[in-house]
Amino acid sequence: RPLDNPKYNNFWSQDIPVSKYNVDNGSYKGQPYNFVVLKRVVLYPQKEGALDIEPLALEVSLEVPTDRRDFFGRILTASVNKTVSAGKRSIPVNSLPESWKPKDFSEAVGAFSFKVETSREVLNSSESLQATVSVSGKGNLKLFPLPKLNLPSVLEVYEPEFKESVRTNISGMQGSISDSYTIVPSFQGQYPIPAISFSYFNPETKRYERLISKEITIQVLEGPTEAAASNAIPTEPKSVVRSGDQF
Repeated sequence: RPLDNPKYNNFWSQDIPVSKYNVDNGSYKGQPYNFVVLKRVVLYPQKEGALDIEPLALEVSLEVPTDRRDFFGRILTASVNKTVSAGKRSIPVNSLPESWKPKDFSEAVGAFSFKVETSREVLNSSESLQATVSVSGKGNLKLFPLPKLNLPSVLEVYEPEFKESVRTNISGMQGSISDSYTIVPSFQGQYPIPAISFSYFNPETKRYERLISKEITIQVLEGPTEAAASNAIPTEPKSVVRSGDQF
């Protein structure tokens, strides 16, 4: 029975359920012991320095031998309660190197792949397409923002839909995260989606790494031209989010 659960201040934490308690053989302070894994937690430090993990305290019920014996001469046991504590642990956390840190670094740490892709590249005005920015791999996927697309302001761009497919096990997070933008062009023409970059720190190579997407050009075949629209009677603005520079 837990009396005091551990506290993970300055850590992102997630419990890994223990579905079955298996008794294994091990050693403690040089002596042979049996042990059972009661709790598993994945931790990601959120700051540098010596970070403390407060102890887990348990009240355990023990069956201990007594001086009495039963009719057959077997030793009788009695139940007693005992409080045990795992003790406080201090985890040293190193800071990330400041030298050569990219300007677009957003605290991503791990090994990742990065891409920007669209559902279509040729369409007519008032039709929609999806542009997706995604990062996949192994690392702190839930703890950093995705880079934003820089889109021509003549395109109607709606707030991105965030999707997450991340599983966390005892070795950490792995999976993918993505932002999906709905884009609706209003005029004929060609509209570039410029390349964007994603930087992360790789703890295996101990280096910052940068991935750059390819530039994508959206071709709008049919519809009004922007010059014709500028001479039309103005209408009520739509509730859309516009981003990027004017092209």
